Amino acid sequence: MSELLFNDAKFGTWKETHNFDNCKLNRKEYGEFICDYITGEKDGFVLNLNGAWGAGKTEFLKRIYTHLITQRHPVIYINAWESDLSKEPLAVVISELLGQLSRLVKGIEKETSVLNTKIHIEKIMKGLTIGLAGLASIATTGTPTIGATVVSTMLESEPTKYIDTIVNEYSEQMDAIKAIRDSLSELAKILNETYFANIPVVILLDELDRCRPTYAIEMLEVIKHFFKTDNMVFLVATDTEQLSHSIKAVYGQGFESKDYLKRFFDRKATLPEPDIERYLNAYTIDYSKYSKLNLFPLMERQSIEVSVNKSVALLSKAYNLHIRDIDQLMNKFESCLRLASNASKQQYINILALLVGLIEHDKSEKTYDERTNFNSPEILINNANYKISNDLTLQKYIKISMDSITATETNNTDRIGQTFTKISFINIRDLRASITYEHSDIYQNFIEGSAKNIQFSSEDNKKNCKYWVWEDMKRAIELAGTLE
Repeated sequence: MSELLFNDAKFGTWKETHNFDNCKLNRKEYGEFICDYITGEKDGFVLNLNGAWGAGKTEFLKRIYTHLITQRHPVIYINAWESDLSKEPLAVVISELLGQLSRLVKGIEKETSVLNTKIHIEKIMKGLTIGLAGLASIATTGTPTIGATVVSTMLESEPTKYIDTIVNEYSEQMDAIKAIRDSLSELAKILNETYFANIPVVILLDELDRCRPTYAIEMLEVIKHFFKTDNMVFLVATDTEQLSHSIKAVYGQGFESKDYLKRFFDRKATLPEPDIERYLNAYTIDYSKYSKLNLFPLMERQSIEVSVNKSVALLSKAYNLHIRDIDQLMNKFESCLRLASNASKQQYINILALLVGLIEHDKSEKTYDERTNFNSPEILINNANYKISNDLTLQKYIKISMDSITATETNNTDRIGQTFTKISFINIRDLRASITYEHSDIYQNFIEGSAKNIQFSSEDNKKNCKYWVWEDMKRAIELAGTLE
């Protein structure tokens, strides 16, 4: 019996680090569904997996790779962006296909179908080198260079001979393309019948939308023309909206790029929105290191960890945060906590206001520049009316927190008639007075938690503690902003 070496797969280590059982985004069911779907197809089927930047496409593809390997499917992973420097996407795909298969299956490189594929690829590549590089060098320099001597001779010959040469070259190229398809089809058959691998062979193509537009188009053309063959399927992960914009950069803004992409993709699947709170619950910050910090408000009297995670999950709705955004936000948030923990005084920090400030700074929001210790500009967010409880909207939740770190100045007169300026934050008495027995526990805990800590902003408490106002947060945010 011929030997399969799935443990020697190029990305075999992903079995431990990237499998659906340890998926923080709870995408196991969807991942297994996609695996079942694409392995039920054949004949060069191409599925476009669409997901916005930062939605976790690469992490998802790595888990697809692992799942298919465990199902004994020959699976190839290609990062298109890493090969963007290459001039020939055909060479990239074939090289990765044969190279990764040789690690999966002992002795596969000696099979006739593999040898034939290499022979015909060489013909194709030779034709491309002579035809394209040669013509380009003559057109730009007027002097034949690598491979261009042949072209130069052709151009100087009689027109009929030149046309005959072009026809013959074209015919040979078409024959070579057909031969490559036949060889790849035969290769898939051998993998199944001789090496007892499950087919189809699955090729995962990642990061195509990050490539040069011309290279991305050429890669799609390669898939369409060379791999429309039995028992080979593609899963191409892209931010399809971004890819369509890239294509317009080549063909013009009026070009119907979305219709154009349909030429290459048989079907499109959209990566579901992740369970942000579940992901955050798997994100580890040791809050015990910051026990001397007073962090508020807490959600429903929960722990600081649960409260931060719930707050970030809510802010992801308000600011359309993706997984990469959240990773960066949490990293910067903890850097601010580290900074605060080095202070000598007790520190009182509104965590929601700090998180909002970090997001605004990262997104270069106008409100970030407009906010001062005495000005809390109106914030326009997505899902403003999203109900955290029946009496607390997302907009109100953020507004109260941002108002609690900005003060108002009022002119007052003392008992002997002298005027003085009084600086005050949200009126604690008014805040507490807004609570009635009809309010939900979420609303009451949020208001009471905010009011209890705002009192430490008073002049009487400044000797022993530090209540973070906007300027304090801004200083920490901009230090954290140097981290990428």
